[in-house]
Amino acid sequence: MRRFLIMIITFGLLAGCAPWLALENVNTGMTKPEVLAQLGKPTDAAGTGNVEYLWYNPVNRFWQRYYVRLVNGKVESYGPLGSEPEPAK
Repeated sequence: MRRFLIMIITFGLLAGCAPWLALENVNTGMTKPEVLAQLGKPTDAAGTGNVEYLWYNPVNRFWQRYYVRLVNGKVESYGPLGSEPEPAK
């Protein structure tokens, strides 16, 4: 039991010290290479036509997922998953 408790505490400390997702360094109008330079390789990516989504799961925020929406290769919006703007009609 003691060993298990030590492992849990160690994991918690390491997760708390893990690098944060540098989403504050992303701005609208940035290009995809600029985003990749700031945030690294996305956890997942998908797109169609001129719209592409990049998804990130930070190590120390495994409960939260973030998106970057690129339109014509430039950042149009970004933030926590669920805060995406409504598509234009």
